Amino acid sequence: MNMITAKDLCRDFKLGDGTTFRVLNNIQIEIPEKKLAILRGPSGSGKTTLMNIIGALDMPTAGTVTFDGKNITAMSEAKREQLRRRDIGFIFQSVSLIPIMTAYENVEFALRMGGGKMSKAETKARVTECLSMVGLAGRMNHMPQELSGGEQQRVAIARAIAHRPKVIFADEPTAELDSLTAKAVVQIFKKLVEQEQVTIIMTTHDVGLMDMADVVYMLEDGEIVKNG
Repeated sequence: MNMITAKDLCRDFKLGDGTTFRVLNNIQIEIPEKKLAILRGPSGSGKTTLMNIIGALDMPTAGTVTFDGKNITAMSEAKREQLRRRDIGFIFQSVSLIPIMTAYENVEFALRMGGGKMSKAETKARVTECLSMVGLAGRMNHMPQELSGGEQQRVAIARAIAHRPKVIFADEPTAELDSLTAKAVVQIFKKLVEQEQVTIIMTTHDVGLMDMADVVYMLEDGEIVKNG
């Protein structure tokens, strides 16, 4: 079963001189559930724009996106926001941890923002579980500035999975990491797909990570040129 299906997807942007620039052109994409999918392409290929649309952050100029059987391009913005809060987790290149909160507090805060009703004991157990899954059980009381770049990214991953989303979108999550740390992060993604039964979609231009994905879509100039 597909978690996300995009059909005939186009996205145009208005330029300052009034002309229109097409960033995505006639995208057809199917992403199976409970898999790790990579959107690969050089800078400017349209992969971040595509991720924003299938992640309900942006609307296409034309085409449809089906998320877990629901047409999100036909939803109101209020419904889309509800979907993002309940069913989606986001990880960005800039981890954006709250600097005055510990690793534990960053994950706990995200869990509360997810809108679920949990007791204090249940919240503590879930936060601890998430940080343990990314190998930070012994670092949960450290502040972000006391963590390495790779450790901060792992906190961001724990934060994204805390509310048990159906899909995690990770935009260039390894761009600022060395190759060994990048591969370790993707190994965590693969483990989470299995343990949490979550679909993970990440963008990257790192060819060294391609073999670790279940499915790869290659974008060039706003079009899918290869998938497999």
